[in-house]
Amino acid sequence: MSIIAKPSVAVPIETEHWTGRHLKAIIFIVVAIAAFGLYEASQIPIAVFPATNFPRIIVGIENGVMPVDQMQVTITRPIEEAVNSVPGLDHVVSVTSRGEAEVDLFFRWNVDMFRTLQSVNAAIASIGPTLPPTANITVNRMTFAAFPIMGYSLTSSSIPQTRLWEIANYTLKPELNRLQGVSMVVVQGGQVPEFQIEPDPEKLVESQITIPNLLDAFSKSNLIDSPGFIEHNHQLVLTLVSGQAQDASGIGQMIIKTSPSGVPIQIADVAKVYASMQPAYTAVTANGKPAVLLNIFRQPESNTVAVANEVHAEIERIKRALPPGIQISSFYDQSDLVNASIHSVRDAILIGLILAAAILVLFLRDWGTSIIAGLVIPTTVAVTFIVLRILGESFNLMTLGGLAAAVGLVIDDAIVVIENIVRHRDAGQTRSQAIRSALAEIRKPLIGSTVTPIVVFLPLIAITGVTGVFFRALAVTIGVALLTSLALALTWTPALSYLMVRSTSTQQHEDAVTGLMSRITQIYERLIKAALARPWVLF
Repeated sequence: MSIIAKPSVAVPIETEHWTGRHLKAIIFIVVAIAAFGLYEASQIPIAVFPATNFPRIIVGIENGVMPVDQMQVTITRPIEEAVNSVPGLDHVVSVTSRGEAEVDLFFRWNVDMFRTLQSVNAAIASIGPTLPPTANITVNRMTFAAFPIMGYSLTSSSIPQTRLWEIANYTLKPELNRLQGVSMVVVQGGQVPEFQIEPDPEKLVESQITIPNLLDAFSKSNLIDSPGFIEHNHQLVLTLVSGQAQDASGIGQMIIKTSPSGVPIQIADVAKVYASMQPAYTAVTANGKPAVLLNIFRQPESNTVAVANEVHAEIERIKRALPPGIQISSFYDQSDLVNASIHSVRDAILIGLILAAAILVLFLRDWGTSIIAGLVIPTTVAVTFIVLRILGESFNLMTLGGLAAAVGLVIDDAIVVIENIVRHRDAGQTRSQAIRSALAEIRKPLIGSTVTPIVVFLPLIAITGVTGVFFRALAVTIGVALLTSLALALTWTPALSYLMVRSTSTQQHEDAVTGLMSRITQIYERLIKAALARPWVLF
């Protein structure tokens, strides 16, 4: 009896796509990166505009009421000649008026402005001994932090302007200056209180006292000095003698000199002393009333929204301790612009999620596909946050605008991949076969369609100057978001499809091809054939 063995038939073995073999690893890595991106979002600075290293330094000079000609000869021109030796200087522009001058130094965009600022300070310090001793010189680097981020106004119908000025300078300003992220607080407006000494010429001649004698007596008497130490119980105790005047009568009692008969001559004997106010050359109003303004400046690397929230909270606390009748109102707040931009990005993400989910459910009739698309947008945005943090960008009008604009582009990659997977599944393939076939078919077109808009925004990165700084932030944000969406579409989307895209039976396939999509496909097919049959229609 012989046994004849039949040849074995090789059964094709279905191989999974690599995203299916590494499903857990892909999901874990993407989720971890997204969580880290959400953490980094809380660490990114928030500002209205991108961080801009303007190649400009402003030198401000104040010197009382010195005439313009003397200001130019003794101050402006020496400073211009001194800073000409600073490396990287492009050109100098100066404006001189009575008692004031401003010298603007413009440098090339490739210079290090921190070192340049040190070089400018060293150049001005080298000519310091030749400048008038009364000249007050300030040197500042131009940044967006040089402009106030918020402002408050103090008004009152019952409290005088001098008192408002004192409250702004001695109550509000110190409290706000100590807040984290606040660089300085500038007070404008109001009436600055002072005491005026009005000499009587006849009494000056009679007493043989000159104006310099009067000024010398005031400067030597209106001070706090120490006559020495007192030793007590093995301790040295510092003693202080105060000659500072607190009111007009205190100034009037200051002694100028002693007459030949030994009688002390006081300031009140030869002059009138009375409370007054400094001359105001600028009128400041708020809501139609005279006002005192508080301008709050932030530190360059601080968070605009966080600083604004701290200032608002501190102002509310101080309000409770102020005299009744004082109104404190906010007249400018940059954080409102940033918050509006953040809300626009949030709205764009929500609208994109809702529309994408609705379209996928309507046409593909699979809730799993809408969940996948809904996970792609927040994951892409979270990964973009990491890159923005690495590149030193901030949340500003340009980066937030780029995120809002990229949401519509980001969802396209996920929808294309999902739709192709579902189409192959509905054609009778298993889920694993559908994922493999869909990615093999769509990979090259997907890469091309994603790279195309990136190439459009790429030239913006090469723009120089202020325009380049602004549009570079926009281009980087959109480019990073698109590259991230491409990477997720080729990894994250097929991995989620293994979990959320259900398998379809033959009956389900027949329902799918005879429903709404079938009619839409037939209409589309007829239009394409008609257009191809008449090539002239396409031109």
